[in-house]
Amino acid sequence: MANHSRRRYWIDIRTQKPFLLKIGSVWAAGVLMLCLLLHYLADEELGRSFYSIHLRLRNTWQILLPAVLIAGGVSYLVTIGATLFLAVRESHRLGGPIHKFRLLFLDLGKGILDTGFHFRNGDILFHLGESYREALQAHADRIRAMQELGDRADRSLSETRLSLGAHGLPPGDMQRIDESADALARLREALREFRVGPS
Repeated sequence: MANHSRRRYWIDIRTQKPFLLKIGSVWAAGVLMLCLLLHYLADEELGRSFYSIHLRLRNTWQILLPAVLIAGGVSYLVTIGATLFLAVRESHRLGGPIHKFRLLFLDLGKGILDTGFHFRNGDILFHLGESYREALQAHADRIRAMQELGDRADRSLSETRLSLGAHGLPPGDMQRIDESADALARLREALREFRVGPS
């Protein structure tokens, strides 16, 4: 089996862009929260140090360490929580359609060409589902037309057999008509394996 490496990462921008924008927005909000918390807490700590009645000498890192730890910890926890929430939400929007497609392909393997399935409007693979529905409908229409042709051919062959049988055909010709009728019956039976209407 050949090892194919991915050369393009922008495959379907309409699907990928919203997800990347959401993740980027969450992390940008986390960095902004870190900056704001750091500014607020550092300003408070520095103000306390400068306006204190008792002058204590400390280096800048000792003054800013509590502010950096608190701001970093809070922004990290909030950003990770928001990212996990977004990952669960987006994976649900992707996992639901993948499960639905698995069931649809199982039905397709059984010959069920039912187009009565639905995807949620916000699902990531909504447009792919609609394309699948159109392809399924096209194949169902083709099979339905073949079933109708098979029914017409069966009626025509039955009428021909009765008409020619009354005229006394040679046994070889009658056997060929019987073989054609048998082949047509098997074809119609194979076409009946497909369910082309809603269940």
